Amino acid sequence: MWYPKYQKAITLSYDDGIYQDKRLVELLNRYGLKATFNINTGLCDPSHDFIIHGHTISHLSWNDMKTIYRGHEVAVHTLTHPHLTHLSDQEVLDEINRDINNIQNIFHIEPVGMVYPYGSYDDRIVNLIKETKLRYARTVESNHSTHLQEDLLRFRPTCHQHDPLIHHIVEDFLNNTSNHPQILYIWGHSYEGDVDHMWEDIEALFKKIAFQPGIYYGTNEDVLLPFSSIQIK
Repeated sequence: MWYPKYQKAITLSYDDGIYQDKRLVELLNRYGLKATFNINTGLCDPSHDFIIHGHTISHLSWNDMKTIYRGHEVAVHTLTHPHLTHLSDQEVLDEINRDINNIQNIFHIEPVGMVYPYGSYDDRIVNLIKETKLRYARTVESNHSTHLQEDLLRFRPTCHQHDPLIHHIVEDFLNNTSNHPQILYIWGHSYEGDVDHMWEDIEALFKKIAFQPGIYYGTNEDVLLPFSSIQIK
């Protein structure tokens, strides 16, 4: 439990298990930051490459992931990244549980969290997740808040790394003197460094939030789960 030793925590989350994660992890490690990487273990070969604005986005191999993600959390993003709300109950559970099993076999860990592909979820999907051992699930709906959240299976991140309000949000968080626990949760995709020419912006953000006194830096699991059994007022 990082609170009450720390009043603030920062955690980051990146999706899809892609080649640009290697450069991202180098930056994270340089600045002492921790992230969770949400991977699709059924897409780890060149036939599943995709193109965004002329940039080819390649998924990492299982072997590469084992090395690159060392020291960070690996979480579920389903086997093949479908819109879960378009699937039957059994198909949803297959997508999630096969990803869980692959992560267990690759990393020798039991994943505890996931991210909804495309942010696609509803009450039915949440209830199906309750049948698994997963304990948190992130949406893509920014709430521009750093307050604790009661529902970790519909967890809303603070903001995307491309959010136009991110610098204002970060400044407010760093200057906040509240005695209540605060969590800054930023998410994105490492390919945005290439596609949107964001690498300098990403490094500037990491430099700004890193090595701050009184702030705990952890993975999603480290930061979120200590509060999973607490009733948030």
